[in-house]
Amino acid sequence: MRFNDLMDKYPSPFFVIEPIYNEKGEMINFRYIFVNEAFARFVGKSKKELFHNDFISVFGNVFEIDWMRFFSVVVEKKGFIAEARFTSVLNRTVVIESFYMSPKLCANFIRDYYTNPVDQIVPNRTTFDILRRANYDYMTNFYNISYLKDNETLIQNSRNIGLVFMDINGLKKVNDEQGNKAGDKLILDFTNYIRTSFVGGDFFRLGGDDFLVIIMGLDEVKFEELCNKVLNELNESKVGAIGFKFFEEIPNLGEAVGEVNDRMHEHKKQMRKMNGKK
Repeated sequence: MRFNDLMDKYPSPFFVIEPIYNEKGEMINFRYIFVNEAFARFVGKSKKELFHNDFISVFGNVFEIDWMRFFSVVVEKKGFIAEARFTSVLNRTVVIESFYMSPKLCANFIRDYYTNPVDQIVPNRTTFDILRRANYDYMTNFYNISYLKDNETLIQNSRNIGLVFMDINGLKKVNDEQGNKAGDKLILDFTNYIRTSFVGGDFFRLGGDDFLVIIMGLDEVKFEELCNKVLNELNESKVGAIGFKFFEEIPNLGEAVGEVNDRMHEHKKQMRKMNGKK
């Protein structure tokens, strides 16, 4: 199953946009590069009306400058933003997750919506914070294990998936000798390294220093090349260990994650031997 086919069946509204800039480099519009069926229903348009058309031509001469700035930040900083935001076109407040996709695209999930303005429904962002805690690890901004379990069936129905399991070396020692603040910094530095190493992947924090990356859209050769590059970097830096495997299909996600976890521990043992430790 191709990525587009998979996302078209995804139950939450999902769309990918390409920014359109003026001569000053300001985002003035955007083009829909991909929309799934759920998003088309959400905005009351057909996929044909949206696909490869720009926002203004679809919705008329409406310029939502705050949304343009929002998407611009995601693309320019190659980052991730999740927040509740009002759209006048739909007269709704949507809870949206937006993240960068190469090259210069912004992918978006709509997780929830309300008919009230944002300042009426999320005082102090309480409603949105509840939603975030349900799906995310607050410290790292990675998905949490509950979100992984919620999407287990979707993953098991997919094909050609790369799984990467990573773990930090020496976190307990840093916590014991330098304190929890130093340990937290180590975790954040390591997760930033994971993000930059596997751009476009889905990131999960499964435990204190256990991290899973799910990668779609790469063939096996490119996946192996990418992971071996990271493995060599870790052999130099000694900051963490990695286990990885490419799966044509995953009948049982728990077993597949367990397998790459075992491979990560084998890498950790090899690193100890290289360092002359038992």
